[in-house]
Amino acid sequence: MQRTEKQDFVKNFNTALKEKEFLLVAHYKGLTVSEISSLRKKVKSSNSIFKVAKNTLAKRAIKDTNFENLDKLFIGPTSVAYSNDPVSTSKAIVDFAKENENLKILGASMSGKELSLNEIKHLASLPSMETLRAKIVGLLSATQRGIVTTLQANQSNLIRVVNNKFKS
Repeated sequence: MQRTEKQDFVKNFNTALKEKEFLLVAHYKGLTVSEISSLRKKVKSSNSIFKVAKNTLAKRAIKDTNFENLDKLFIGPTSVAYSNDPVSTSKAIVDFAKENENLKILGASMSGKELSLNEIKHLASLPSMETLRAKIVGLLSATQRGIVTTLQANQSNLIRVVNNKFKS
């Protein structure tokens, strides 16, 4: 990579990170090319971005972002995954790490706060944003259905009482 290419990479990576809320760092030593490709697909399907970059370039790119606190993790063969949805990104990486022991999660940062491995695993265990939205919509529509049913039942009972009195 030429010097200008490196500068462009750092600038573009820095710009991308400034727009994201979550960054996860992991070691990928021992993964084959096909395993890394599989990991990339899994991360991409979770609307996240996966990159393998030189540590010196990654350290420069995280300057002036919410992820400067992860500087110390960029030692050895590191990769990053980042997005605005920490749950789906964590889920994709943690699930892959369960299947493949060569991927070692080092740490993550969410909105400037460094996360431990346990916190990352906890994030991965949460339901996705789409699932949460579906549950909220279901709860709202169930409540509305309950109100309508109650109002209809009261009207029906009132009509029955009036009909019974009228027939008597």
